[in-house]
Amino acid sequence: MSVNRKSAFFRQSSWMVIATFTGGFFMAMVHTVARKMGNDYGSFVALLRLLIFMGIPFAALQTVFARQTAAATDENHEQQLIASVRALLLTTFLVWVFYTVVVLSAAGPISRWLKVDNRAGLYFTLLVALTGLWTPIFQGLLQGGHRFGGLGWLQIANGVGRFALMLVIIVVLAGKAAGAMCAVFVGQLATVVIGGVLTRKIWTARPKVVFDWRGWFSGAIPLSFGFGTILIMQTIDMLFVQGLFEKRDTTLYSGAMLTGFAIVQFIAPVALVMFARVAKSVAHQESGDSLGLTLIATALFGFVAAVGCTVLPKLPLRVMYFKNPEMWNAFPLVPWYAWSLLPLAVANVLIQNILAQMRFKAVPWLLLVPAMCAAALCIQAPALVSMAPFDAFIRVIQTMGLSSVLLCVIAAKFSWGRAPASVSGPGSEPVPVVSHTASSPAE
Repeated sequence: MSVNRKSAFFRQSSWMVIATFTGGFFMAMVHTVARKMGNDYGSFVALLRLLIFMGIPFAALQTVFARQTAAATDENHEQQLIASVRALLLTTFLVWVFYTVVVLSAAGPISRWLKVDNRAGLYFTLLVALTGLWTPIFQGLLQGGHRFGGLGWLQIANGVGRFALMLVIIVVLAGKAAGAMCAVFVGQLATVVIGGVLTRKIWTARPKVVFDWRGWFSGAIPLSFGFGTILIMQTIDMLFVQGLFEKRDTTLYSGAMLTGFAIVQFIAPVALVMFARVAKSVAHQESGDSLGLTLIATALFGFVAAVGCTVLPKLPLRVMYFKNPEMWNAFPLVPWYAWSLLPLAVANVLIQNILAQMRFKAVPWLLLVPAMCAAALCIQAPALVSMAPFDAFIRVIQTMGLSSVLLCVIAAKFSWGRAPASVSGPGSEPVPVVSHTASSPAE
């Protein structure tokens, strides 16, 4: 990588870190304010985890569109990109309608499982789900086009908008989980509007080609499953704990979980920049050392954060919940969570690299990890409920940590070697995912 390209890489990474840190700061302040809702706070966090879980089938939307945008180096591929965006905006809307029917039909059992007293919180969650399905499309277009300025502002707008409304709803109007989810919806809506405006030239244009559903999904499905492994690993523990333990105990677990999750969110933007650069390098058949630089930065940031959480475990809780001293009691869990998420952050970088280079043979092996983790948690459930809450929580975190190490090892195994040139869809011609030289339709 030349000096200029390294300079651009660090400049773009730095802006994404700053933007994500700013947006993440306001996201953290959201939880500081939301903690005023008392025991309903655990339900609010569980609803946020449910949102991520609902998005798993489309986990790779940002990744897919980032890769396709980076590869749109000629008129044919640009038209295919336009067709893909318009088709997926409609498809995700129809999927959201399906989600709505399912959730409304099972609103009672879901509310009891997540311990949500007011079903309005569940209804607002559905509204957030729609914006959550559209946001990755716009983010992917900006990421793949190396428009990191706009991508960063999306992060900031979401955090600031969510925090501003949260102050009004929770502090002024004394709202609960339903009001908090309303604030989340407003922040997400602002993100969708800004993202839609920044990418309007793409999704408002009329495509000159017919969208190739089979070809697109032949690449999108393995990407969704591959990237979905990270999302499942980030959500499974909270949903498991929320359904197994009392609300007052899960509230403390939520505090420790969000502290550790903030570490992943802080260093993840570096991987976003790496993905776009790797995808473009593959499209132009160029070499680069973005993976090495990203791994070093991720491991270094994560290690420093984990050490800090070990030495000063109460500090992040004091920052996030400075007016709620009862949340500081979760400090014994903070070091465990920080160290368990460090291998997950590294695995995220490796998986992004694998997917950017279309090494889809890794996907079935990656999927085994969250399945094994879920099975391990379920097997331990009878023993966990008989233990002291904090001892049980540490056991859950240890299970997550070991699973993250395994995921990291599997991802590392598939991260080096020659990338394939194309992906073949069942019953179709080879579907080039990033190469702009092929003649058949891309994603």
